[in-house]
Amino acid sequence: EATSELILCRLMLTFSVFLINLLLLQVKKQCDQKLLIRMKTECVPCSLNLETQCPAGYTKITNGTGIPDCRYYLEIKTHILSFPGCRHHCMKEFEQPECCQGHWGPDCMACPGGAASPCNRRGHCSQGITGDGVCTCQVPNPSLHIVCNCVHGVCNSGITGDGRCTCLSGYRGLSCDQPIAECEALRCPPNSRCTASGEDGRQLQCTCLPNYHGAGTQCEPINPCSEKICDPNADCIYLGPNQHKCTCREGYRGDGQVCLPIDPCQATYGNCPAQSTICIYDGPGKSHCECKEHYTNFVPGKGCSMTDICETNNTCHKKAKCSMIAPGQITCTCQGGSVGNGFVCYGNIMERLQDLNGEVGGRWQGKLTSALSLMENVYEWPLSTLGPFTVLVPTNKGLKGTNIKDLLNNKQKAQYFVKLHVIAGQLNTSSLNNTNIIYTLTGKSGEISQGEKDNQLRIRIQGGRRKGKLLQGNIIASNGILHIIDKAMDNVEPTFESSKEETIMSVLQDNGRYSQFTSLIEKTGLGMDLQQDNRPYTVFVPSNEALSNMKAEALDYLLSNNDITFLSFNLYSFQLEVASLISIEHIRSMAKQFIYFNRTSTGQVLVSGEEMEETDIVAKNGRIYTLAGVLIPPTIVPILPHRCDETRSQVGNCATCSSHALATCPQDSKPIVSTRKEDICFTSQEPKCCKGFFGPDCSPCPGGFSKPCSGNGQCMDGLDGNGTCICAKAFQGSHCQFCSDPSKYGPQCDKECLCIYGKCDNRIDSDGICLPGSCRSGYTGKLCDKQVVPCEPSLWLCHEHADCHNLHLININYAAWHLCCLDKPCNGRDCSAINNCLLPAAAGCHDNATCIYIGPGQNDCKCKDGFRGNGIECTPINSCLEQNGKCHHLATCQFESSRGWECVCPKGYEGDGRICYGNAAAVSKMINSVLSTTSNLTVLVPSLQAIENMDEDEKAFWMSKSNIPTLLKYHVLTGAYSFADFQNLSSSDMLATSLQSNFLHLFKENGNVTLEGAHIVAGDIASTNGIIHVIDKVLTPLRSTVMPRLLARLEQMPDYSIFRGYVIQYSLANEIEAANTYTVFAPNNDAIENYLRDKKSATLDEGQIRYHVVLDEKLLKNSLHNGMHRETMLGFSYQVGFFLHNGQLFINDAPISYTNVATDKGIIHGLGKVLEIQKNRCDINDTVIIEKCRSCSYPSRCPPGTKEIVSILSLITAFLGFQMRECCAGFFGQQCQPCPGKAGNACFGNGVCLDGINGTGACECGAGFVGTACESCIEGKYGRNCDQACACVHGKCSSGINGDGSCECDVGWRGVTCETGNCLLLSNGTGYCKCAAGFEGNGTFCTAIDACKTSNGGCSAKAECRRTTPGNRVCVCNAGYTGDGIVCIEINPCLESHGGCDRNAECTQTGPNQVSTLSVQINKTGQLFTVGT
Repeated sequence: EATSELILCRLMLTFSVFLINLLLLQVKKQCDQKLLIRMKTECVPCSLNLETQCPAGYTKITNGTGIPDCRYYLEIKTHILSFPGCRHHCMKEFEQPECCQGHWGPDCMACPGGAASPCNRRGHCSQGITGDGVCTCQVPNPSLHIVCNCVHGVCNSGITGDGRCTCLSGYRGLSCDQPIAECEALRCPPNSRCTASGEDGRQLQCTCLPNYHGAGTQCEPINPCSEKICDPNADCIYLGPNQHKCTCREGYRGDGQVCLPIDPCQATYGNCPAQSTICIYDGPGKSHCECKEHYTNFVPGKGCSMTDICETNNTCHKKAKCSMIAPGQITCTCQGGSVGNGFVCYGNIMERLQDLNGEVGGRWQGKLTSALSLMENVYEWPLSTLGPFTVLVPTNKGLKGTNIKDLLNNKQKAQYFVKLHVIAGQLNTSSLNNTNIIYTLTGKSGEISQGEKDNQLRIRIQGGRRKGKLLQGNIIASNGILHIIDKAMDNVEPTFESSKEETIMSVLQDNGRYSQFTSLIEKTGLGMDLQQDNRPYTVFVPSNEALSNMKAEALDYLLSNNDITFLSFNLYSFQLEVASLISIEHIRSMAKQFIYFNRTSTGQVLVSGEEMEETDIVAKNGRIYTLAGVLIPPTIVPILPHRCDETRSQVGNCATCSSHALATCPQDSKPIVSTRKEDICFTSQEPKCCKGFFGPDCSPCPGGFSKPCSGNGQCMDGLDGNGTCICAKAFQGSHCQFCSDPSKYGPQCDKECLCIYGKCDNRIDSDGICLPGSCRSGYTGKLCDKQVVPCEPSLWLCHEHADCHNLHLININYAAWHLCCLDKPCNGRDCSAINNCLLPAAAGCHDNATCIYIGPGQNDCKCKDGFRGNGIECTPINSCLEQNGKCHHLATCQFESSRGWECVCPKGYEGDGRICYGNAAAVSKMINSVLSTTSNLTVLVPSLQAIENMDEDEKAFWMSKSNIPTLLKYHVLTGAYSFADFQNLSSSDMLATSLQSNFLHLFKENGNVTLEGAHIVAGDIASTNGIIHVIDKVLTPLRSTVMPRLLARLEQMPDYSIFRGYVIQYSLANEIEAANTYTVFAPNNDAIENYLRDKKSATLDEGQIRYHVVLDEKLLKNSLHNGMHRETMLGFSYQVGFFLHNGQLFINDAPISYTNVATDKGIIHGLGKVLEIQKNRCDINDTVIIEKCRSCSYPSRCPPGTKEIVSILSLITAFLGFQMRECCAGFFGQQCQPCPGKAGNACFGNGVCLDGINGTGACECGAGFVGTACESCIEGKYGRNCDQACACVHGKCSSGINGDGSCECDVGWRGVTCETGNCLLLSNGTGYCKCAAGFEGNGTFCTAIDACKTSNGGCSAKAECRRTTPGNRVCVCNAGYTGDGIVCIEINPCLESHGGCDRNAECTQTGPNQVSTLSVQINKTGQLFTVGT
């Protein structure tokens, strides 16, 4: 028994050692690399970040609410707010699988020969995780080979062999080449040999050779296939005597001896996309794909689509958008100005307050009614649409001592009381715990303390006695935080009283604390402006203390020079409430300078860094804000430092003490008392200008020293500078205040101008409107978009040089009134011409421009010689761009104050600007992959002239960053070739390059050597790893070596895999690539899936794919012009059109979202929508054949397929061919555009379209219908046929095609048709409230419906929705479009007066109200042809 236990122990020990060895072996195989990946979560409100989790596999490395290092953005109604937020940092460790040296494949198997000596050290092993373990053997040295010479014997060969021969029977000798004489006498037949037999081995006889059988007298080859030696599922192939090959049949795999069924699901997963499908085995070599769980609708090449749980089981919050992120998984995103995780969304402050007060069974149900009522009546809009705010909400009990009804009688005081409970910013309980003071929107401060007993937070307003205890904090809202308190703040009086009866100037004069600023205003004309009440102002007033704290010289300047810029900087020409200041970043003052707003962590509002003391002091003509500091505009240079002189010390020459007093110091320096008797020390000032100033007087740079060149360029500053602004690319002007693009405006010059029929004000600080006086004739308004409407016949008293304008007031209930005169000083009846050039401002022309009088009220501005621009702004001509040669393409043209304009090479390059030499290290980095440490290379280097001689298209292509490595490899030969080597080679030799499968042709003639036509101009330049030759031509490989073919390129575009699948399915690739070139418009996967889902179809047919291809044209994006049409693969009658809408390029109605993907012969553009086939041309081709004269009794001899036409011609033989241009039904105009309505349903089936080649496309609507496309019912009708009459007496009818005739009653009416007055009653007699027509809400609270809020109010995307009365709107088509606003179509000028084109030109619409022409000419044969203009 003891022995058995001992054996068992030994076995266990042995097994353990075996396992340890296996583990060590595994460790040696795997050499994985550990990577550390870090990421940050999305920025959210800090109060919501507690529950934020890192993505699966990541570990959260931050605690609590995370790190407050980000901002999140919230779209609230009309604008976007920016809030400080928090996010978490996440981390995960990732092991990158790697094999150790000498191992290969996913399992890291040892290379042949062992990991220690792969391939027996006689070759290279394909190792690594992606290797296949194949050995590439070295080629042995031929001089070391010894060849066996055994004729009839077996050689002792191999690495360890000695080459000796073992002879076969019947032969002898060292090489077994000497036959035995007795064997020769036997004369053995073919396929046999002489062998020894018998017991003693001395008797000789003939026996069959191996692989043959017989008696020795006749030997036949053995056929193994006669026996069943292969697998039943294999075929046996006879290869020779006793040789065969077993080959598995189709659907099976193996060596033929054993054949197993092929399961495609195991090999390539049956070509089923693994993400969404499973592979089903159907038999040997056969399988099919089925959708996985949560997937449906299999599409070849793409797989299956995820089942949309959002449609079947949406668990998101009612204010959230549901989206699919993975099979069976959704993500919820809060919408409509709310925030949260999507499953819970929080609305704005007022919405949250209503939710808390109305939540059934909630803690605060009905307990916040008083505060809610107060805020809704006086401060609802700011708390709903602005922010961020922290709101202290008192309970009903907390407001017990406050008479809400009396308070609401004075709205100004009620607002002040509410603002005592509102703090700027988001202060959670943690923030309140970390401070002892906060500031409310009134400017009043509050004290934060903690109760001695309960340790709860308490808040008391400055000057008040009551302390509000925090009952519940950190109630999240989208635009702030709410805290519930048990007592309202004391209604303390403001320090600076408002007065609605007095103007701003009078209010300031009544308060002595601001007398210094008031006196400054009184000394200027601004005091009179602030005394008037015809215009609102916002004034930021510094206190006397703030002005007293200024430097004496600065204050003296302000008081003595009456500088209006300083005062205007404190004024804003609109009235701003404090809540608006919290939500905006800056405003532009009357001094045209920006004032910036910010806030501290305690809620105090800062104005350009200065603390605000008192807010919202209301006057008759605006509001006053008091400041603890002074706002200084950057343009007031004299009171600001503009010299930055440097002090330097110098030791003088040695002198006697007696001469010390007589020693003279250099100018601008002073003596210094020295402890060293033999020296005289002094200091001097080295003059220098501060940054942003220039010239001997240190004048400010254009645009102001704080933002030289408006912040959009570089100023030539310093004592030696001349103040010239070098503007950035998008800007121009003397101080870079204009956009280079005349159609752009805004601080970044990225906004499209709004001006329609005039010249855009393209300044960086403009509003994008038209320049005054720039409107075309017949247009007026800020945007030059209002047509001048003739006055009524009764008002005919205008002067002959005056136009009569209808000026409509904003309120549509007022009648219009008329005013005569346009661009002339007059009273409308007596006008004289205005010469703008004689006006003081010279019509706005630049100082370096000439004003040119054109006509009454009209002028032009032209820059003087040496300047360029639009005349309104002129800049010096950059001379270095005008001279011959210009700068090197790497250099920039810069202005140097001492040398003028010159070309300068960029950092890292050397040269004179005409030629820039690259940094060797940078060049080395780029070509390192080509010219590595490999030895024996030949590099062919094109000369500089050769590069300049390249075709521009070739240079642009091959010099691109992605193609340069390919070009370099084509210039590197594998092997070192001297010039003599080239001469010794044959002309037929091909020289291999480093570019795989590419060779250079060598050509020799009369001793001259060329490589692909390039001559060697300097050769045999030696280097450590090869030879360099300079050549006179750039060698370029075929582009096909770089550019993939169509299917290969589509395979590199995973978002277009479905389209690629269809090209393969319908075998279109060869047909497309057979063309000289082509353009493919490929819809992306989402577009195809959406199309199939909408059409409830399983697949796209072949015709639809062909409709997306244009042959024999390579249309780059820049080639696609507005209004251009091209024939598709479906033929001439199926054309696609290209249109430009709002800067977006469309093909038909599909946006082109991804452009210029090149293939070897063509181009691919990506679409965001599938094109629906439109046959827009139905041209008629006719050929009339006139036969020879014949007797009338003879029958007609018309060719087969034709019919006889009665003709009066009888003597002429002629052949006439012609084509009648016709549009298909539902298309109109010269370009056969679709009629208004849906595709295939012109005028929505409710009218008749005037179609055809000469048609206008107008819809003649049937009875009851109206609209550009007959899409609406006439007023008062509803129903699908527009034949039902509305019966509402006092209310709004649900009219239109989709209406049901129901009535929404006006205020004070009820009933089915709103015919009964008085209160609304329930069946039990109880009264209830319901919002009237045009309003929405619960009846207690009603707000006006914004009919334009969603989907542009039902108006066309090419129309503007304008609100009128509550719940109503009108739709107005944009410029260049016409229609009723519901449907807007482009104005086609070609339909009226031939678009103004000549009668011999073809008018082509190129865009909304835009045309181009094609001149028509006739050649000698009478054929028509066109010439584009």
